[in-house]
Amino acid sequence: MTPDDRKSPTTPTDDARGAKPSANHPHVRRVFLAATATVSAFVVVVAAIIMGGYFWANASISRIPDQPPSASGSTGPQDIAGKCDERACNYLLLGSDSRKGLTPEELIAFGTDAHIGGENRSDTIILVHTRPDRKEVVFLSFPRDLWVDIPGMGEGKINSAFEGGVNGGGAQRVARTVRSISGMQIHHVLYVNLLGFQRVVDALGGVDMCVPYPMKDELTLLDIPAGCQHFDGRTALAYVRTRHQPCDTVPDFARISRQQQFLRAVIAKVLQPGELLKLQDLIPELLGNLVVDQGLNPAELVYLAGLLQNVGTENADFRALPTVPEGIYDSSGTYVSIVRAIQPEADELMRRIREGKPLGDLGQELSQTPPSPANIVVSVVDRDGSEVATNVFDILTEGGFITSPGIVDLTQIQPPTKGPMILYRPDAEDEAKVVGSYFGNLTLVPAPAGTLPKGQDVAVVVSGKYQIPPPNTAEPVDCPN
Repeated sequence: MTPDDRKSPTTPTDDARGAKPSANHPHVRRVFLAATATVSAFVVVVAAIIMGGYFWANASISRIPDQPPSASGSTGPQDIAGKCDERACNYLLLGSDSRKGLTPEELIAFGTDAHIGGENRSDTIILVHTRPDRKEVVFLSFPRDLWVDIPGMGEGKINSAFEGGVNGGGAQRVARTVRSISGMQIHHVLYVNLLGFQRVVDALGGVDMCVPYPMKDELTLLDIPAGCQHFDGRTALAYVRTRHQPCDTVPDFARISRQQQFLRAVIAKVLQPGELLKLQDLIPELLGNLVVDQGLNPAELVYLAGLLQNVGTENADFRALPTVPEGIYDSSGTYVSIVRAIQPEADELMRRIREGKPLGDLGQELSQTPPSPANIVVSVVDRDGSEVATNVFDILTEGGFITSPGIVDLTQIQPPTKGPMILYRPDAEDEAKVVGSYFGNLTLVPAPAGTLPKGQDVAVVVSGKYQIPPPNTAEPVDCPN
């Protein structure tokens, strides 16, 4: 199913929606982007403020209560600064598995808080590093089973640092732990639970997504066909929580990859000019589903909005701390499955983020996991100016790929042979396989030196004669990694 197949016959044509995207076509004007996420695997909220100023009622926002230093294990600087620095701001996004507010059907499927050992686990931890002067945003995911030294608790999985929850010093302790790992001060914290995530996505009007294969998971209530479709909050929640798909060799790593993919699709939706106007009225509703630190206020976000004008999807960089699965015996002699940071790569990635240096390919891929579409830069080469190229572009955009290069012609990329194909950099075959999972009738072709522009991984080459294949009806046989 293509994006157009999802629309009614009265839906405006591509001409009515605007000209085809291209490498120099701006995707955003006057926007502040902050993405926050959720749940047993994902935290996502996108807040946009149109310049001119927009203020919400502080009284309607739930706040993380201040805690004495001893409650969070803090002995040094303030755990949550509550105010951004001049050049950078670090947002800690926390999502828990709290079942509060779920329907009886969902409680049967997901289990109650008692079944999972209480609600005070943060199974999604993302550090969002913003540099307004450079118009850059980096999303750094920490695997929930990362083995770390937790202040005031000792060694353990990083998600256990949330013990006590938002009301018992858990948020402050996670902030302290992340700072000790990364060397970056946490300025603000945003927290959301399962129900909050559903409501955020529904408030945004849902999100259009394209997936290459049918997906089913009884544990998350996920049951979707392959192809392009509309995700409401409940479907989105199931998608970002699932970790039992055929190619999920390391389940939590695969889940992080899908979180990044979904967030990229959300950003692409939000940055559409028509969506920006709607978001102005949605800010109070979005924030009403979050719990934030005491220092987060409207004035600071409006100021940041002005600094982040003209941010595009290509300026959002998704990374995960380099880690590898491992098994250990804890102090009680119990075998525990953990993930451990890969050194020196992990420290080097965080140093580069901290100092505003180019990140290279550090943290772009996780062990035994296909590359996330969110980290694959792909263009569409249009041989003859057909609508097919637009449809392919839309599939890739709604599939969560980086499509900022847009649709180009033969003057910009010259394929080595005739016909449709997927061109890829010689060292980007895994990325090409991920793209190829959406277009199974295209041949993968290594690009001769100098064919693809610098920084571009893949190019999908099509003409008006190319027919996009129907959605897959079976699970993948070969995994793209």
